[in-house]
Amino acid sequence: MRARDIMTTPTFALTPSATLEEAAEMMTSHGFTTMPIVDAGGQLLGLLSEADILRAPDPPGDPDTGVMLGGEPRTAGSVMREHGLAVPADLEVREVARLMTDADVRSTPVVDGGHVVGMVTFQDVLRALAGIRRS
Repeated sequence: MRARDIMTTPTFALTPSATLEEAAEMMTSHGFTTMPIVDAGGQLLGLLSEADILRAPDPPGDPDTGVMLGGEPRTAGSVMREHGLAVPADLEVREVARLMTDADVRSTPVVDGGHVVGMVTFQDVLRALAGIRRS
């Protein structure tokens, strides 16, 4: 079994210009812990996790709008991790599990030619290894 067999699709992604507030809203409304950040062509640029948002410093400005002094919003691109884990679609599930465990991440994007095609979570991996089908 491979990453493509257990990944969740369609995948929601953010652009670097998305505000951290928009990112948090998308994560909480869809139950994601990590979101891929992609360019206009769908190429993976980085990853944004819940922890990245929570660690982002509160800049001086209006906390209700997220706009910093000078008019610049706090964006996904300003706090994303550029070198997070991503796995190829044809990678074996056991190797996906090892990489996720080694990187200490709960989810990872699945890429094909640099484009995000799905997401794999620890639950997806556990279900696959236990032979449990998704409901």
